[in-house]
Parts: sequence; C-alpha cells; structure tokens
Amino acid sequence: MRPVVKGPAPQPEYKPHGLALDDLTARLGYYCSYCEQPITHAPEIEHVQPKFLEPGLEYSWENFLLGCKSCNTVKGKTPVDPATVAFPDIDNTFRALEFHPDGRVTVAPGLDAVSRELVEKTIKLVKLHRHPSAALKEDRPTPRDKRVEFRLGVWELAKLMLDRYQKNPDTADLIAEHLAPAKGFFSIWMTVFADYPEMLHRFIAAFPNTHAGCFDPHGQPVPRPGGRF
Repeated sequence: MRPVVKGPAPQPEYKPHGLALDDLTARLGYYCSYCEQPITHAPEIEHVQPKFLEPGLEYSWENFLLGCKSCNTVKGKTPVDPATVAFPDIDNTFRALEFHPDGRVTVAPGLDAVSRELVEKTIKLVKLHRHPSAALKEDRPTPRDKRVEFRLGVWELAKLMLDRYQKNPDTADLIAEHLAPAKGFFSIWMTVFADYPEMLHRFIAAFPNTHAGCFDPHGQPVPRPGGRF
C-alpha cells in the first residue's frame, strides 16, 4: 500500500464533500488509497471514519482518502478508530504489506506485534486478503471484485518489463515515468524491481506524492518519519 503525503487542507472545509475531489486527485493521483488500482472512471472520496457515525468529519480533509468502488463498497459503514488501523497517509504501509505473484496480499514479515495488528485490521477493513484459493467463501472475491485479477495482470506486465529493462536499460523512462503510473499498483512495481534501486526511486517519483522519506537511498522501506512504523 503506497505511503502518501496528503498534505495540509487546501481549504478549511469541503461542503459538500465532493468538492474535495479535484484537490485529492491532484495530491494523490487517480489511485485507490487501499488496493492501489488506477481509478479510470469516477473516483470516490473515501471517508476514513464513516460520515454517518462521525458527522462532524463529513467535510474534513483529514478524514478523506480516495477509494475504488471495490474498496469503498467493502469498507462501507464499518466503524473505524484510526488509532487502531494503519493508513497510507499516516504509516509506511508499503513496508507493512507484501504482494505475491499469485495475487495475494499479506502482512509483511518483521513487524512488531503492535504494527502487525494495525496492518491486519487494515487488510480486514477493505478485505485485501480476498483470494480465489481461500478456504472460506467469505474470503474469496465476489464476481464484481476484480482486485486480484487486476493485480495478477500488472504483476505479469511488470515481470515482462523487468526482462526488457535488464536487456535494455534505456527503457527505464518508458517503464517508470509512463507505463507504471498508467497501470497503477505501485507496490507491485516496487516488488518486481526490488533489486534495481535506480528504478525504485523512479517509481517513487513517478507516483504523485509518494512519501520519499519512507525509503532509504537504495529504495528499501524504512519506518515513516513521525509515523508508527
């Protein structure tokens, strides 16, 4: 999950909250803040804390992220205590999640118990753990939930582009500045190109307002400055 810098509110209040859409997409790009898929149709303002439970936050920039239809629908009206859940504008969520070639998303190894619990709640909040091979039916994607399918497609593309880059480093601009941002799924590109620091920094720069401080000089994840992990 790409760690982002949302920045201070461009204006004190957004009433109605839909007025915040242009400012959010300008800051974060057209990507779901949770699953990272590109939002190619109508992006949805995602209220971190549901507005029906916290009406005082309905128009607050601090309570906004961007959501795709799948993540926003799954999360729905679930009550959220931000102190108990990891979020991409608060923590280094890239460091906390692991993306796999078969489309699974799991908690990354090496986290302390507290951080692991925060991340597990994030995964459950938007059901990022859904996978067709899950034992329980409720842990498998619904027919309308294409997130695993999309992840698999981008993973295969990223592997293909890695092979081309290894054969011809001059493809770096095309891959990092154009193809990856168009296809989304920042974490997949970062995972597939993990052994190439020069490409990792290109991806970090190419996706709008990715928190560069969440990565070391080699492009590897480090605890977020001021975050919980």
